[in-house]
Amino acid sequence: MSAVVEDSSDKSSASGRERVRTRPKTLSLRRQLMQWLMIPILVLWLVGALVTYALAIAFATEGYDQALVDNVHSIASHIVASDGKVVVDLPPIALEILKDNVKDKLYYQVKDEHGKVIASDTRIPESEFGVVEDLSEKEPEYSYGRIRGEEVRIASLLFREPRSGARVVIQVAETLRAREEFADKILIGVVGPQLLIVMGIGLAIFLGIRRGLTPLNILRDELAMRTPHDLGPIPEEDVPREVRTLVSAINGLLHRLHLDIEAQRRFVANAAHQLRTPVAGLKTQTELALRQTDPADIKHALKQIRTSADRAARLTNQLLTLARTEPDVQDPRTRLPLDLNEVAKAVMGELVPQAVERNIDIGFEGSAEACTIFGDRWALHELCSNLVENAIRYTQDGGQVTVRVYTVVEKEKEKEHIFEVEDNGPGIPELERSRVFERFYRVPDEGSLAKNSGSGLGLAIVREIANAHGADVKIISARGQSGTIVQVRFDKAVKANGAVHGDQRSPESIP
Repeated sequence: MSAVVEDSSDKSSASGRERVRTRPKTLSLRRQLMQWLMIPILVLWLVGALVTYALAIAFATEGYDQALVDNVHSIASHIVASDGKVVVDLPPIALEILKDNVKDKLYYQVKDEHGKVIASDTRIPESEFGVVEDLSEKEPEYSYGRIRGEEVRIASLLFREPRSGARVVIQVAETLRAREEFADKILIGVVGPQLLIVMGIGLAIFLGIRRGLTPLNILRDELAMRTPHDLGPIPEEDVPREVRTLVSAINGLLHRLHLDIEAQRRFVANAAHQLRTPVAGLKTQTELALRQTDPADIKHALKQIRTSADRAARLTNQLLTLARTEPDVQDPRTRLPLDLNEVAKAVMGELVPQAVERNIDIGFEGSAEACTIFGDRWALHELCSNLVENAIRYTQDGGQVTVRVYTVVEKEKEKEHIFEVEDNGPGIPELERSRVFERFYRVPDEGSLAKNSGSGLGLAIVREIANAHGADVKIISARGQSGTIVQVRFDKAVKANGAVHGDQRSPESIP
């Protein structure tokens, strides 16, 4: 036994852990709005920063490349031909001026067309433009390399000495410190203010969201301050249009809740009133029976006690049945495909003895084919039972009651399954037919109705069950000179319940 208990505990614990793991994490509306607004702004700011940095590098490269070309031309102006040789006549003072740069280091190199170094202050690495045939005399070519562990920008230009016509390659290399510093200044100068603007936008969005959600906070406070008895509508005049639909839905819920509470209050009051009468009668008749000494009088009093007890028991059972048929109590998962013929036959088998006791001719006319609907077996049994029992109760002795189950086809070719009860009793006046479905309402009449008065709950139970199954109930005059016909049409129930419970087959195809 202990092993079973431990296993059940483990399963429940595992199930609880699983529920905890699968529970969705709900963010606040304020946080979601901040995320949806700020994330795109931050992404755009980041993209703008990257574009700005790329443009800054391009502008810095263009400006410093032009200065690099000027140095190339300065060296070219000192190249001369002497004794058939090309030399670089660059005085030390000119070289010092050329290299006068606080941030960057400048290197130069002059080679003839065969690649022999004519003049140089360091070895500039070969580049893809180092071959004479790849260079131009008008536009320099640029490349990157490394000198003494530092990355440099190299400008290469093909120069032709005017006197001898000899061609030489002039290369000037410069480190990238000033370029990068210039690009960083541009980036900071542009992105910094943009970041401040983004922060300002974020603050404005936060304050705007907080201000915009104020109506929701007011609505929350107003609902929190309400008592369970204050179910009046919330004013919709001062709320924004976006919140007005929510307020309207809440007002609808409050209205339905108010109606439900009022109905429950009336139900409890009426139930208390209805139960008070048979209980008081039982008490009175019991006291009277205790004072009797004649066995015949005692027997008569006991019969009265039994009648009152039967009435109280019937009323109590109907109250419990009515509570069980409430829409919030019924479980749609209990509905199955049922044949109305079978339900009606079961009810007839239970109530035939009552009809025979009063010499009432009761008959059943079933359908030749199955009238299958989706429903709760207990609820449909109660519906049919209440209708047949009401017909027996309010029909005079020796009368007739006929129960029918059949199918009709309307013009739209949609089948309707109908459960019908007909009697030849005194009937229900047309003005009273809309009220007999109210709880505890009884038709004010004399004769058999007064003699066999019930609790006024039978048709109320029928209406609740029919509504839960999507069916329609109506009362019409009997086909004879007197009497009543009560029809329950299950056309909507077949389609609605079949779709809800996932059975896509038509009712006729269900065995």
